[in-house]
This record gives sequence, structure tokens and C-alpha cells, in this order.
Amino acid sequence: QVVYVLPGLMGSRIGTRGRLLDDVIWLDPIEVAAGHLTRLALPRGSRLSALGVMLLNALKLRLTLQIAGFDARFHAYDWRRSVERLADELLARIESDGVRSPMLVGHSMGGVVVRVALAADRGRIARAVQLGAPNSGSYASVLAMRGVYPTVRKLAALDLRHDAEDLARIVFRTLPSLHELLPDADLADGANLFDSSEWPDDALRPDPDLLADAASARRRWPANDPRCLHVVGVRQETVVLAERRGRQFRFHYSDDGDGTVPRVLAVMPESKTWFATETHGGLPNNGRVISAVVDLLREGTTGRLPSSHRAATRKVRTVAESTLRRVAPHN
Repeated sequence: QVVYVLPGLMGSRIGTRGRLLDDVIWLDPIEVAAGHLTRLALPRGSRLSALGVMLLNALKLRLTLQIAGFDARFHAYDWRRSVERLADELLARIESDGVRSPMLVGHSMGGVVVRVALAADRGRIARAVQLGAPNSGSYASVLAMRGVYPTVRKLAALDLRHDAEDLARIVFRTLPSLHELLPDADLADGANLFDSSEWPDDALRPDPDLLADAASARRRWPANDPRCLHVVGVRQETVVLAERRGRQFRFHYSDDGDGTVPRVLAVMPESKTWFATETHGGLPNNGRVISAVVDLLREGTTGRLPSSHRAATRKVRTVAESTLRRVAPHN
């Protein structure tokens, strides 16, 4: 049985294919230090493409699936692009490979790509598993576009030419994927972040046209498919609300999520869901979660993870955007 494994947002290498060696922009430390991450911006960086999967958060899952008897194959994708485009590319690959009744496993954004692909595959896909998928968005997109997401701050510390705000302004504000993965205001009880007027009025405010395109795309995303099974991370401190105060956001944290995706934005109504006490990035490397994925692909159910979760949220803490700028690495 063929299983395609999709990594999460930022989990595929991006660059230019070469005859002998690929020119990798994401993520080559030398390119980062030289200030070349700005080449990822769209539409200027449209000629760049996905070159392969970054193995740190995907290799253990693939190898375990292979040991379990599956023909597990990585599917790298250009995570800068819209989810619908990436879903079409996934289906085109399945068609090109001539695979009948494939299965899919998608981590994070890869799980959303899987879900959208299911709606357009004409019943060919047998089963799919999501790991920590931001089905209704995540505040990680807000943090990235405001230049305070920890990964962005760490990369900026290596960049000799740009700070985190430069990367947010030049690169992240141009990517359809980040706009499409903004949190659903109805579920998160927050502002409508698909409306640019709800953002601080500064150089990092998103483009209204990109927000409108993202909102339109989100309305087209399908409801849950019974073939799609969900593993959701819980009990990790997670941003669950962004509240604008003047020229900045104040971010509210609780433990009702996986550290990146709030539980309420991951769970799909009437879906088959299992819960793991694990961080977002740790889900595809967690041995119990991987064993559960094997069960889910084979049987459609698992006893290795609980299928219910009682939220016991600790007291919410609030952190100002300005505080995140001070405590995160910068140059």
C-alpha cells in the first residue's frame, strides 16, 4: 500500500534545481547569513520550487511506515503557495505515479493539503491521517507576519542583512499560505484577521487583496471527509487569541493546544479524532503517535491514543508583541 507523507509548513526545501547541485535557499545557513531568504518572496521568487523534504521531522515517520510494510513516499511541496494549488499538485503526482487507492499522512499544513485533496480526488484515496493540522488556522501565521514567531527571530539572528521585521515585511507578507492559515475568528473568538483594518497600521499590515483571496479560498475548503482521521496535540502552551492594542497585538496563551495550533482550530466537527500530549513539531517524531498512525492507516482506529480530551486549561497569560521582540533573538 502506497502512503504519501507530507511535511508541515516550512518542512520542504525551496530553491532551484541544478544539473549537478541544487541551489537551496530554504534552508541553507550560508544563504540565510548572506541575506538571501528574501528571494523566497512572491511573485518575484516564483521560479523557485520544492526540492525535497527536510528530514528532521519526517524521516522517523517514513521509516516506521516502511518497516510496517507500507510503501511510504515523501511528497515535498512549495509551502509558500495556496493550499488548493498544492492539493492539485499532490493529486497530479498520484495520477502520474499510477497509484491506486493511495493513503496520505500530512503534518501541520500538509494535513490541510491532504484534506483539500480528498475533496477533489473522485474517491481514489483510501484513507488519510492528519497530524496537528490547522484546519481552521493558527496564530502562528500572525506571529510570522508580525516578525515575532520564534523561528523567524532565530533566522534573523543569523541574517547579516535583515532583521525579523524585514523578513516579515519582505517575505512572509507575500505568501498565500500564511494568509490562508490565519485563525477563524468565529472559532477563536477574536478579531477577523482577514480584514486588514483589524491589524496594526504599520509596515507589517497584510495586503488587503491577499487577505481577500485567502478568505475566498478558505470558504472553498471542504468540510470533514470520513476518510480523514485526525491526531491533535494538546496540553502545550499555545497562542489562542490575538488582541490588537494600538500599534501592536497582545497574544493570549493557554495550554489548550499543541504549542502552535489551538485545539479548537485543529478539531473538525463530527470528525474521528485522537489526542496526544505532544508539541506540534514533535507529533511526527513521537513513537506512540507514529504507532497510532500505523493503526489508523490499517484499521481506521487506534487504542494507542485517547479519543476524548478534557480541557483543563491553566490560567491564561498575555504577552505584548513588544515583549516578544525584546526576548526573542535579534541582531
